Amino acid sequence: MKRFFKQAFIFIASTNISIVTFVLIFFAISNQIVFALLGATGVFLLSHVLLKRKLLPNDEIDKIEREEKKYVLAQIREAKVKVKKLNSTRFKVRSIFVYQNITKLYKISLKVIKMVENEPIRYRTAQKFIQQHLDSSAIIAEKYVHLLSQPVRTHEVSAALRETENTLKQLERSMEKELMTVLSGDMHNLNTEIKLMNQNTLTIEKK
Repeated sequence: MKRFFKQAFIFIASTNISIVTFVLIFFAISNQIVFALLGATGVFLLSHVLLKRKLLPNDEIDKIEREEKKYVLAQIREAKVKVKKLNSTRFKVRSIFVYQNITKLYKISLKVIKMVENEPIRYRTAQKFIQQHLDSSAIIAEKYVHLLSQPVRTHEVSAALRETENTLKQLERSMEKELMTVLSGDMHNLNTEIKLMNQNTLTIEKK
């Protein structure tokens, strides 16, 4: 409601200023109504922008934040589809080690997505994880399952399976590092709190 009254005030003030401008220009240049209207319109637009910038300084910032949040939520929806695919592939593998590997990728991905969903600002540090690592994991896991489903196990297929398994392990290590990057802010805050607590304890003990 407060915002509505501010917007109404800006419009009324700008209108009054433009009316005064119209009258001044109209009589100043011998009743030239066209020039008076142009001048009044220009003054209205200028005063409206200036007053809006003065009274509603966060308007553009809020707009940017809304657009950013909308974009992040769209990315999260896409990420959830990839995680769902990743989850389904782990039940189609035959190796317990590959199952554990894909399960680890799934759990890490799920954790990151939930954190970003709860705090969209985290997307700035999780962007690489969501757009690259998660995408690669879902694609490679599906490729692995596809190779497993081949009716004939040739030397080439076996080699491709081993290569894919190695790639999944590398992705697990990369995703763990990215998870630590996303959590780095929390760890920094925790360390700061611990240091402050220790300092306060020492201060109390000295007293």
